[in-house]
Amino acid sequence: MKRFTHVALLATTTLFLAACEGDDGVDGVNGADGADGANGLNSLVAFRDLAVGDVDCIGGGQAFESGLDTNGNNVLDQDEVLSKEFIECAVTPTLRALHASPDAPLVNIWIDGVPALPGVDFNQGSGFVKVGQAENVTETGADVNVQVEAILPGDDGVVLDADLPLEFGTETTVIASGTIEGADFGPILVTNPIGAPIADGNFRAQVVHAAPNAPAVDVYVTALDGALENPVNGAAPLAFGVSTGQLEVPAGDYQIRVAVPNAGGEPTVVYDSGEISLSAGADLMIVATENVFLGESAVQLMVLDGTAATVLYDAATPAAALAVHLSPDAPAVDVLADVGSTAEVEALKLVENVSYTDFCALESIGAPEDYTLSVVATGDTTSVLDIPYSAVVNEATAVVVSGLLSTSTLQAIALPIDGRSVFTEAKIRLTHGSPSTPNVDIYLLPEGTMIGDEGADPAFTDVPFGADTGVLSIDPSVNYDVYVTATGDATPAISVTGFDTTPGQILDIIARDATGEEVGPQVLVVDYDSLDACVVAP
Repeated sequence: MKRFTHVALLATTTLFLAACEGDDGVDGVNGADGADGANGLNSLVAFRDLAVGDVDCIGGGQAFESGLDTNGNNVLDQDEVLSKEFIECAVTPTLRALHASPDAPLVNIWIDGVPALPGVDFNQGSGFVKVGQAENVTETGADVNVQVEAILPGDDGVVLDADLPLEFGTETTVIASGTIEGADFGPILVTNPIGAPIADGNFRAQVVHAAPNAPAVDVYVTALDGALENPVNGAAPLAFGVSTGQLEVPAGDYQIRVAVPNAGGEPTVVYDSGEISLSAGADLMIVATENVFLGESAVQLMVLDGTAATVLYDAATPAAALAVHLSPDAPAVDVLADVGSTAEVEALKLVENVSYTDFCALESIGAPEDYTLSVVATGDTTSVLDIPYSAVVNEATAVVVSGLLSTSTLQAIALPIDGRSVFTEAKIRLTHGSPSTPNVDIYLLPEGTMIGDEGADPAFTDVPFGADTGVLSIDPSVNYDVYVTATGDATPAISVTGFDTTPGQILDIIARDATGEEVGPQVLVVDYDSLDACVVAP
């Protein structure tokens, strides 16, 4: 039991009053006494015990306080304290979060009923924040309520509501993982002491398996191309939801590889960081999450350093593109590529013999790199359109070539691709790609609703050629009617009725010019679940 102790220090002021003798004169009279000075205030100090729940030291402890005894009662009252130094203070627990559920939507995270992290996307995370308040503090820590609210096309919904007993002096990482489709969405909790020292010249790292569809793995941290021996997880492979202890390693250059064990043979590497530098003093949590987009790696690594979360992709992760031919008067085309980082003009053939309304996927473009893409008639090398293209690791772009060759109005419409499938929604994007059609209004209405009905207003108005709606998250349980009209007109030029999406579907819907016996503008639908790869003859 800590004792409440006061120590009073009386500051004594000595006043020396000297008689002031006058100059030698006729009378030799002493000068008059000066007026008495005001009484000084005593300076006081005190050691004060702080109860659990104290506003400044929520875990309780002891503080050294100092101030002036303004009321003269020889006690340092709270309103007299001028400075405070904590001698003992139970360290407030801290909390951080990472969204690692591959098919979950964006989420809002609430802590004790207060919005803490809004709009968190997959593979986004936070730094540590202090948690706990007087109402939920216990003798050993704080019972903190954490809610994860899914952002849905309709009403948002709480998908996780948990009370976490967090001890003083600890830091806890909440990793939201599992899947919505598999009904196993939930938290992975990893708790460590706050402030444990790191030896000079070392960094500290801890590895967590948070990829729900990946098997148990071994994690190797070696010199570049070092032997796959002595995984950091020890003899037992690291299963989903399991973490290693905190490991200290000398700072330097390393290669991180994640591999599936193979009894009696070499392990199968499913992730390779390439050579990376790890700095002295770094305190890292490395979380393996699902690879939901480009490349062959089963996982990617999220590196949490206490302030933010940063993705570390497999070294072979490419960029990708979708080539779409929507110029109605252009012949079948090839696409050639010149690599920006070399002096040579390579004219690499990426796409071959793609006709109007055809499209194909380039799934493995070297990145990061700048290219110039040249659109040429099949079998020719004369460019009719040059397209600058910057390939970024793990990013994909739909490149829609539209306009008219005859009027020299060809252009490339670049549409970034959101390739992560989310089980609670369908993602669609509507693009005006018809060069012969003026500006349009776009209606997205519940099935059976007609233009002119009350509340049946266009979702987008006066959309010009080349513009798009952005990616829309829609409720897959609702059927829609999609209408496209000339701006200000109520007569549909394009009607797509009974538009029925499925959970996780990703679609690009592009208006195009008619061809053959078609009348009026038409639509091209790109379903990202069923893309054909671009094929080039050897």
